[in-house]
Amino acid sequence: MNIRNSDLDLRVRWGKKEIKQYAFSFISLFFLLILIYANSFDCSWHFDDYANIVENSNVQIKTFSWQSVQKGLYGIGGVDRWQRPLSYFSFAVNYYFGGLNVFGYHLVNFIIHYIASIFLFLFIYNTLRLPVLEGRYERNAYSIALLSAVFWAIHPIQATAVTYIVQRMASMAAMFYMMAMYFYLKGRTGDKTWKRVTFFVLAVFSAVLSVGSKENAAMLPVSLFLFELFLIQGITIENIRKNWKLCLLSLLLVPAIGLVYYDFSSISGEYEHRPFSMMGRVLTQPRVILFYISLLLYPVTSRLMLIHDMEISTSLFAPWTTLAAMVVILLILVSAVSISRRRPLVSYCIIFFFLNHLIEGSVFSLGLVYEHRNYLPSMLFFVPLSMLIINGLHYFVTRRRMFVILSSAVTAIIIILGVTVSIQNNILKNEISLWSDNAGKTPRLDIVHNNLGAALLRIGRLPEAFAELTKALESSPLGDINAKFKTYQLLGDYYLVMGDNDKALVFIDKALDVLSSKAGLYNNKAAILIAKKMPEEAETMMQRAISSEQGKAIFHVNLGKIFLYRGYPDKAIKEAQKAILMDGDYLESYLLLSGAFKAKKDYRTAGHFGRLASASKMTKRQCP
Repeated sequence: MNIRNSDLDLRVRWGKKEIKQYAFSFISLFFLLILIYANSFDCSWHFDDYANIVENSNVQIKTFSWQSVQKGLYGIGGVDRWQRPLSYFSFAVNYYFGGLNVFGYHLVNFIIHYIASIFLFLFIYNTLRLPVLEGRYERNAYSIALLSAVFWAIHPIQATAVTYIVQRMASMAAMFYMMAMYFYLKGRTGDKTWKRVTFFVLAVFSAVLSVGSKENAAMLPVSLFLFELFLIQGITIENIRKNWKLCLLSLLLVPAIGLVYYDFSSISGEYEHRPFSMMGRVLTQPRVILFYISLLLYPVTSRLMLIHDMEISTSLFAPWTTLAAMVVILLILVSAVSISRRRPLVSYCIIFFFLNHLIEGSVFSLGLVYEHRNYLPSMLFFVPLSMLIINGLHYFVTRRRMFVILSSAVTAIIIILGVTVSIQNNILKNEISLWSDNAGKTPRLDIVHNNLGAALLRIGRLPEAFAELTKALESSPLGDINAKFKTYQLLGDYYLVMGDNDKALVFIDKALDVLSSKAGLYNNKAAILIAKKMPEEAETMMQRAISSEQGKAIFHVNLGKIFLYRGYPDKAIKEAQKAILMDGDYLESYLLLSGAFKAKKDYRTAGHFGRLASASKMTKRQCP
């Protein structure tokens, strides 16, 4: 591929060598990634997976009608605008073809990660050969691009964005983000008008898809403008003056894109349930960003986890590292700007990292620290390091011992990174392994003990579950001051299973003080009230459950059981019919219908539904 520069009209021609190199890169990246992520395809659902997919009826579509698809675009119910529509649509497609079988979701996540790696390689490779770099990296462009892509793709910090299913939102946004940047670059270097137009159209289309996947893609216009200024035109006073309107437009596009998703007037109100203020979050984020950099440079398993314990900054000097972190970041950015004319690519890579952390590291009421937030910002992080390594290998090529030592060190690093990813996948294998690991690393956080307790409760390890839930009540709140009420809910479940209805009712009522919209609490309370022979109060609770979460068939079955208990078989029949229309639990619905018709002394119809219930029970037993 030969590149010529005539003002800003860049032209590219292909050669056979590049095609072979591309093929080798694509194949080697695939086999490397499949090797280290092979143990991720059966990892279970975790944390936000439940609200966004497992318990989200909006994405659980059974037909490809516009009505069902459009419902999925709104993400989680109760919101009057689209939420990351492309990400939720992808979950809906997964559900349509495979239900809640995790394999299909992991397969799509893996494909997204692989495609993102390919486009990252293509973008870096073509960037290294731009005329503004004066042929400085052209000789080693292929090696630098491939090594950078490998380091990024197999880095353990990406595991949560790949193996943690719901974080497809982050990986999909980054994939389209990098596609948009690559297509823009190809458009600027096209040798024919139709090619340039085609690539620019693809760039715009990819940008829209990126924004449709997650909000942090809103920084794409700024990234493209800086790429144009740093690496296409070159940084000069004249070019800065010439492009000030384009700069202003790119900056205005960021909040404009944000308005598609977000009501900015609600920012302050969203901090009401947080244990930190907006100012506290903003002050903490510089320390978080430096922590991310340390993870990228030193990603050992003991430092990697889903939920991190980060002390909240309450002032510039509490803790003292707050101001220190701000100074360090400022010095890094000033250094990046100061070398922008001599080392524009290095400068751009540094600015790209901080720029793409800006949205999730600013005033929005989000959790403080999550590793998946590095998926997009870290895409160019390893380019300077790879340039240093490749230049070192070339320097020592005639000094065999040093060459062998350096190349062996690089190989060892790649192996260690891959093994660490495999270890992280094993940690993410199931809820017990995930939260046990996290609780061991962050023992003072309530949320990890709460989630571990919930997981233990689900599999019947009751004493251990109770111990973890007790720790959760005694621990510090991380991201939600109402988290203890979720612990009350779980303790209510625990005592319900243990048969202690009085204690269960105490904790359920405590949880309802704040979590009044939780239909499951009303359902559980109704079961206790029935056991206490208080059917009228139980009916009230079930009506609230149905009102709180419509469309759940089992709630109608339970309400029907209460009606049958109270001697209203006709009402019970209506509730059973509603449950069947919702495609709910046929076994429970048929049993309810059988009991209701028996109460009406219609034994023939009761027997008919009894046989249907037996058939439904047999079918369930035969299902794998």
